[in-house]
Amino acid sequence: MIQEKYNRRIFDEGTIEAIENLSHLRSNVLSPVGIGKGDKVLIIDPDSDALVEWLKEVATDVTVATEDAVRDIKGTFNIIINLGHLTETPSVLKQMLSAEGKLVYALPEKLRMADFTKRLLKEAGFKDITTYRVSPDYMFTTEIYSEDYIGGGAGDYLLIAK
Repeated sequence: MIQEKYNRRIFDEGTIEAIENLSHLRSNVLSPVGIGKGDKVLIIDPDSDALVEWLKEVATDVTVATEDAVRDIKGTFNIIINLGHLTETPSVLKQMLSAEGKLVYALPEKLRMADFTKRLLKEAGFKDITTYRVSPDYMFTTEIYSEDYIGGGAGDYLLIAK
C-alpha cells in the first residue's frame, strides 16, 4: 500500500516537501474523476511521487509529461490531468483527448484561476464542465462538494471537462 510505503520516509525526512510529495492524500482530489482499469492517463508536471504511483496502480497506462514536453506527446488519452496550475491551454489538450475523454484541472482558489479556466474550456468547445470545491485544498483533499452546495464554500476547485 502506498500509504505504508511513504509514511516512514515522511517521518524520517520531516519536511513540508516530503509531506507534499509523498502523502497518500494527494490522490483524494481525483476521486470524482473515476479513474480505473482501461484508462489511458496523461498527467502534466506532477509534483507528487505518491500520486503518480497511485495512478499507475489504478489506470492501465500512465504517461508523465513535463510542462515543456506536453506538445511533444504523441497519441490520445481518455484522461488528462493538470494539478495546481494551468500548464497548457484546454484547446491544445483537447486535441490529445479521445472522443469521450476528460480534461481535469485542480486549481488553488488563492490564484483565482477557476473562472478563467472555465472560460477557456468553453472556448475550446467543452460542453460538459463539472465543478467541485475541494477542502481544505487540492493537495490534501478530505472533503469534496458540488460547487453549488451551500455548506461547502471554502477550498480549491476541481474542474472536469468533457
